[in-house]
Amino acid sequence: MKLKHIMTVMLAAGVLFAAASCESKLDIPQHSVVAIDDFYQTDTEAEEAIVAAYYQFKTVHSGGTSSAAWLLNFLGDDLWTGGGNRADGTYYQYCEFTFDDGNSVVKNLYQGLYTLIYRCNLVLERVTGESAVMKRARAEALTMRAWANFELVTLWGTAPLVDHILASDEYLQGNVESTGVLWSAIEADLNAAISSGALTDQTGTYRITKAYAQALLGKAQLWQNKYSEAASTFDAIIGSGKFALQTDLTNFGTIREDVSKEDLFCMRGLDDAANSGPNATYHGMWTGLRAEKFEYNFDKSRPATANFATYPFGFQVCPTSALYNKFVEVEGVDGYRLNHFILTYQQMQDEFNTRVKDGMSIYDCEGLFNRKYMVWKDNGSAYRYPLPDHIMRYDEVLCLAAEAHVQAGNAAKALDYVNQLRTRAKAPLASSVNLQVVKDESWMELCFEGLRFQNLIRWGEAEAKLRNRGAVHPELQPDGEIKWVRYNEDGAVGFKAPKHLLLPFPATEMAVNPNMVQNEGWK
Repeated sequence: MKLKHIMTVMLAAGVLFAAASCESKLDIPQHSVVAIDDFYQTDTEAEEAIVAAYYQFKTVHSGGTSSAAWLLNFLGDDLWTGGGNRADGTYYQYCEFTFDDGNSVVKNLYQGLYTLIYRCNLVLERVTGESAVMKRARAEALTMRAWANFELVTLWGTAPLVDHILASDEYLQGNVESTGVLWSAIEADLNAAISSGALTDQTGTYRITKAYAQALLGKAQLWQNKYSEAASTFDAIIGSGKFALQTDLTNFGTIREDVSKEDLFCMRGLDDAANSGPNATYHGMWTGLRAEKFEYNFDKSRPATANFATYPFGFQVCPTSALYNKFVEVEGVDGYRLNHFILTYQQMQDEFNTRVKDGMSIYDCEGLFNRKYMVWKDNGSAYRYPLPDHIMRYDEVLCLAAEAHVQAGNAAKALDYVNQLRTRAKAPLASSVNLQVVKDESWMELCFEGLRFQNLIRWGEAEAKLRNRGAVHPELQPDGEIKWVRYNEDGAVGFKAPKHLLLPFPATEMAVNPNMVQNEGWK
């Protein structure tokens, strides 16, 4: 007998038994259960609904190993993949561009973005009241939905547009006709959120701000080559006077830093052992020094200065020499920003009394270490590292604004914005500016934040910069020597256009949805 028939018979038997023996007991009140049509009616319920969207936003933005920041850092040229060794997972496939359409991280990110869109759609369709809380919830949902669609259009191209809660006969959505459909939806959502008057203007908050929605709108305009419009949008944020660069980079990006006037949008998990999931980022357990390979405080005659966590897996911990050399070119080997973002192996030994153990080597390491997002042992544990998630900061606004003004022909304003960043970096000021100066400044200032790959795609530079990624891999030895190891034949790895200009739609989606067309170069 087929499983379907077995289940039908079992169900029928169960119903008959209940009707015969328990008829009087079936009418049981449901305690603490609210029908969906009766929910979303109060401010408390509206807040619960938008918090669910925030939780999903954090998860898909940088909450784990299927998040956008995690994947995009691998795909760019800021960092090596890392890990314990070549056999430590399959994450090297992203650096080498050998992943396929069945890849679980790509699939989970794609699905996670649509889960976020669904939660936003719930708020937008069911939270209909006119209280300040409800209006704010809808504006925040519009902003988060726009961000999700931004990731979809820049990473997958003609992904389906889901602008409402789908009925059962609408599940098999096909590709949009063109990316313009998604860009129009993104701009419409952000304009509605901005004009609603419901988003907070407060700085130092953990909520989505009006300025964050404006900055997303400016990014959308910049990605569409609407340079004058983007410049105007960014200028409105800068001209508001509400945001400023921090002058001290000592704790920039670390667990020790909190939300500040530099943040347009920041999220932070609580240091709560009972709720480790919502407090986690992919930083912590996954990144930072692989402790069993290092000797902390090796010189016993010196103070114990090593403060690194002992549990990380060692991914995304080693910057590329190309990035380091760009820093040196712009601000010198003793650059203030450089030395707060990247540590050399010699600095690890001198400043932190830490070296590679004898008999060990550090996979995917050119003798450089990510200090900007170093995993310190302060208040963290393997499953709970309450790092502030700086979703967007003022420095990114200045980078984007400078680019928009260069492209719009206003070099003077672009130069001012670049030099604001250089001043904070204590670097030599630029005497003139062009697009390459802005690109370099963006690379340095925003390194390790999961932004580089999409920029390289947009600038048309991905193939030139990434074509040889993964052909050979560096391994740092205890004495500081770098050995280069080849795992692949020439031409077998690296970015190849047009295939890698877009990610593949997941194989699971393609298998069940006849209305989808796969991106070029994938199965």
